[in-house]
Amino acid sequence: MIRKTLLLVTALVTAFVTVAQQPSNITGTAVPGKIKRIGLFKVLNGRLKEIATAVPDAQGRFGFRFTPEYEGLYSLGSGNPQSQQGLFRFYFKGNEELNLKLDQGAYELTGKNSPENQVLYNWDQQAKPFHDKGLTPGGMSTYVDFFPEVEEFKGKLDGIKKTAKTGNKNFDKLFAEIVDFDFAYYATSYLQMPRTAHPSKEEMSDYYTTFNADKYLTPTLLNLPYGDRFLTNLVYRKVDLASKPGMDKLISTIGPDVLKGQYILQRLEAVRSYSDFQEMNNTYSNYFTLPEQIERAKAVELKLVETKIGVPAFQFSYPDLSGKKTSLADLKGKVVLVDMWATWCGPCRAEEPHWEKLNEEFKGKPIAFVGVSVDQDKPKWETYVKEKNMKGIQLHAGPGNELTNAYKVNGIPRYILIDKAGNLISADSPRPSDPKLKTLLEEWIKK
Repeated sequence: MIRKTLLLVTALVTAFVTVAQQPSNITGTAVPGKIKRIGLFKVLNGRLKEIATAVPDAQGRFGFRFTPEYEGLYSLGSGNPQSQQGLFRFYFKGNEELNLKLDQGAYELTGKNSPENQVLYNWDQQAKPFHDKGLTPGGMSTYVDFFPEVEEFKGKLDGIKKTAKTGNKNFDKLFAEIVDFDFAYYATSYLQMPRTAHPSKEEMSDYYTTFNADKYLTPTLLNLPYGDRFLTNLVYRKVDLASKPGMDKLISTIGPDVLKGQYILQRLEAVRSYSDFQEMNNTYSNYFTLPEQIERAKAVELKLVETKIGVPAFQFSYPDLSGKKTSLADLKGKVVLVDMWATWCGPCRAEEPHWEKLNEEFKGKPIAFVGVSVDQDKPKWETYVKEKNMKGIQLHAGPGNELTNAYKVNGIPRYILIDKAGNLISADSPRPSDPKLKTLLEEWIKK
C-alpha cells in the first residue's frame, strides 16, 4: 500500500513539477512603513517553507530573483506559514516576471506578468469576498448570509475553471483543481471559525450535506500552500467530534498513506513529552514515507528528548560493520553502555583497554557495550575496528548524528548509560577507567 502511495505521489509530482533551470524575477511595492518584511515561500508537502526574505526600502520597493526548484505554486507576502494571513500564492516555472503591489490583506498585479499568474489573480479577485469570510474569525457574517453565498458561488465554478487557457497544459489542469480545492477550503474553514451564531445539522445548506471529503483527500493537497490545514478540515468533516474519536478512528478516514503520515505528524508535533512521542511514533511511523516526513518526526524527537534519570532514552539505530542496523529497542532487557568515540580521538583510544576489560568482566551478564563512532571517514573506522578486534557492538553514526544532537555531545569520549527498560541512567556517565562506572553497572544489572 505504501509503495502504491509513493508511486501515486511521484506521478502527481511528475505531472505538475519540472525542474526549472532559469531564474524568475519578482518586482513589487508595499505600503511604505506598513509592511516591514516580505517572505518568499515554497510549498513542501502541503506546508510552507521560507526560501528568501526582502525588506522594502523607504518607498516600499522590494524584489526577488530566484530559480524555482519546481514548476508550481509558491507564496509571497508579509504573513507567516502558521496563519498565512497576508500571504498570496503565485505560479512559477522559471524565466517569468511577477510585478505587483502588496498590502497586508490584498495584492494587485501591475505591469508585465505571466498568463498563469494573471489567471490566478482573476480567480483571487472573484473569490476574495468568499475567501475573507471563510478564513477570517468573527466579523458580522454568520451562516445565515454565508450559506446562500456558498450555494450561489458553487454554480460559477465550472465556468471559472474554463477561463484557464494559458497554453501551459500543466497549469491549466492544475487551475481546475485549485478552484475546486480553494472553494472547498474556504467553505469548510468557515465552519471552524468563531461566530456569533452556528448552524444546527438541519440548517446546513446542500453544499455541506452533500459534501464528499474523499474528493479532496488526495495527494494534490501536498502541492497546495494550505494542504495540511485543509487536511484537518476534511478529517473533521468525516467524523463526529462529539464522540471524541481516537487516533485510529481519525486516521481511518484518510485514504492515501502519505496523507495519513501528514495528519499524524500534525498530532505528533503537538505532544509534550518524549514518552508520548515514542508511543505515537512506534505505532504510526510506518506512514512516514516521504523524506521530509521522516525529518519532521526526528526534529520532534530531538526537541523532546530529556536527560533526567528515568526518562525514556533516545531511540538510536545505526549500522554495524556488515551494514545491519542495531537499535536501542533491540537491546531491551539489558543495561546499555554507549561509548561515543572516534578513531582520531586520543582520549577515546586511552579508554580502550578499560573498555575491553569491562567487556571481559561482565561477559555473560545482561549488559550491552555499544560503541557509536562519530567518524566521518567510515572506511577508516571499519579498518580500525577490524584491526583492533574491538569488543562490544560497534556501530557507525558519523558526525552530526541524532544521538549527538539529542544529548548535546560536544566532546568525546562520552558515555551514556541506559537501564534494562530503555530509560536513561546517565547522559554523561563515568568513563571505563573510573571505578565508579563498574560500581554503577553492578548496581543496575541487579535491578
